[in-house]
Amino acid sequence: MRSVFNIFNLFGLGVVAAFLAIVVVHTNLVEATENAMERSSRFDVAWVGAGGRLEAYALQTSLARYALTGSPEDARQAMLFTDIVVGRFGIFDTEAFRAFVDSKPARRARLDEATSRFDRIVPELKRIETLGKDRSLMLLSEFEQVLKAMDRVGAEAHAEAVNQAAANRRELHDKQSLQKWLATGLFVLIALLLGLAAIQNRFLGKANKKTMRAARDFSYLAHHDSLTGLPNRMAFNNRFEELVTQCVNSTDRQIAILAIDLDGFKDINDRLGHASGDALLVEVAKRMSEACASLPNGIMAARIGGDEFVIILNATGYQDDIAEQAEFIRRQITQLHSVSGSSLVVGATIGFAFNSPGESPHNLLVDSDMALSHAKSEGKSRVIGFNPAMRDGFLRHALIESELASAIENGDIRPHYQIKMDLASGQVVGVEALARWHHHELGHISPAEFVPIAESSEHIVSLGRKILERACIDTLSFPGRLNVSVNLSVRQFARDDVVKTVREVLQATGFPAEQLTLEVTESLMICDANRAIEVLTELKALGVSIALDDFGTGYSALSYLQRFEWDELKIDRSFVFEIEGDMRARAVIGSITSLARKLGIPVTAEGTETVGQVEALRRAGCNTVQGFYFGRPVPGDELHASILHGFATAQKLGWNSAGLSLQAVQLARSTASH
Repeated sequence: MRSVFNIFNLFGLGVVAAFLAIVVVHTNLVEATENAMERSSRFDVAWVGAGGRLEAYALQTSLARYALTGSPEDARQAMLFTDIVVGRFGIFDTEAFRAFVDSKPARRARLDEATSRFDRIVPELKRIETLGKDRSLMLLSEFEQVLKAMDRVGAEAHAEAVNQAAANRRELHDKQSLQKWLATGLFVLIALLLGLAAIQNRFLGKANKKTMRAARDFSYLAHHDSLTGLPNRMAFNNRFEELVTQCVNSTDRQIAILAIDLDGFKDINDRLGHASGDALLVEVAKRMSEACASLPNGIMAARIGGDEFVIILNATGYQDDIAEQAEFIRRQITQLHSVSGSSLVVGATIGFAFNSPGESPHNLLVDSDMALSHAKSEGKSRVIGFNPAMRDGFLRHALIESELASAIENGDIRPHYQIKMDLASGQVVGVEALARWHHHELGHISPAEFVPIAESSEHIVSLGRKILERACIDTLSFPGRLNVSVNLSVRQFARDDVVKTVREVLQATGFPAEQLTLEVTESLMICDANRAIEVLTELKALGVSIALDDFGTGYSALSYLQRFEWDELKIDRSFVFEIEGDMRARAVIGSITSLARKLGIPVTAEGTETVGQVEALRRAGCNTVQGFYFGRPVPGDELHASILHGFATAQKLGWNSAGLSLQAVQLARSTASH
């Protein structure tokens, strides 16, 4: 249909262009015809020339008769025609005839000579009656030369006029013929335009009907999810606004919003593929829609994106039933699904909220989402209703997120340092830089709270660089040549400029690369192990050490140990916490230390808080430990005291007193110099 309209448009444009061209040409032809007619009606030089010839012949005849008869009447006739010929020479000098004469130089010379001859004899001609016969014959002879010139010019004027008239007639004939064809063409084009308009009107009528159908289809598509057929976010927003208006205008109208998120859907989608994931979403949407429709107060079920759904219920008179109805919907969703020949089970978490009578439900979307987030944090696969206390947590999260960037920029988030103790010598061999934030309003904010927010908002990159810069600067002032460890987040590592960033920080601070250890987690090896190893190799080429942090949790693979030369393995605190009373934890740690010893990789245990843990780690073969037992993370200006505390704790355990005393003396000297 579209191609047909294009053809019509092109044809129509061609006809209109031809029509305009014909109109322009016809207008020019009319103007040219008028000019030709005007030329044909102008002053004709033939009449002037012919009149001069006749008048000259009449004067010649009068002179000849007078020369023969000497009659006074003939003399008067001769003088009369003399005046007429004088006037004729004056007419010869008018603009139109002068242009004709001047068109040929010979003609102009001939007429000028005749005029000169005539001017010489005019005085005698005007008194011819006083002259004798002989003189009259001489004047007649003189005038014959003038007559010849006038006759020649008159004959040429006649020929010129005849030729010009013939040319004008031909031009008029040609232009009139062309005008006739143009007029015919105009009528044909007008007929074509009328026919084209009639045909196009028929097509436009059909197209209009098709457009109306398409508009209805588009309206459906615009308000419904293309995969599941459920109303989409736009349809939900429109219906929600209608319900909000009803609640505002009524004192007892209430609605409930159920925010639903599928648990484990991403794993199913990744494991079985997007086709199976889409089929599962269709099944879930069908059950959800049927469950909503089966409720006496069900209003709408909608898909607002990914595996996120929302249901609107009428809460008027059903406030006590909303939680039970939400649980009913959750159970319907989580029943066994048959997808592509496979039986699948997917979990669902629901957060709900409803407005009080007379209260605007504008905040229900946010409230139900808060309830959903709280339910997911409680362990998923459950139904939780909104509690106003949740809003405090949401506002705290929003405040932290909004002030995170400025806190990083202003240096409000700064590293604290936790010492690392060598189990063999009892000496402090290094520190780990741990980000800490003391908020002016919220007080101390745990890294477990603000680091995930930084990771989700991309601020983790600038935070990581700030901590690295500050740690390098601070460590330059620490006693001895302590090694400092700094965590490198997955998002930092994923950037193409991570190696460049570390190089720039080392150059800007002047910190020795061999004193810096970058700690990375095993999760960065999951997505692209080849790229991870390539980047780690580039970092190591700078001279820094690379430690594998949280080893043994979730993603451990021996291939990682084989493919890269790690400088340190750090055992996660979850194993250390259970090492005293759990044989399996001791076995895991023993296996790790044994494997690391054979590979030549030192092992550090995190989270040591008791003497029993320290001794168990020592027996298991760990090289270094860090934890609250030896020292908590402290600001840089308190590190000297933290190191002394570590010495004192190590001495209580009876470790290498000589080595401890020597390092203590060095520390005391360094402290005094500062």
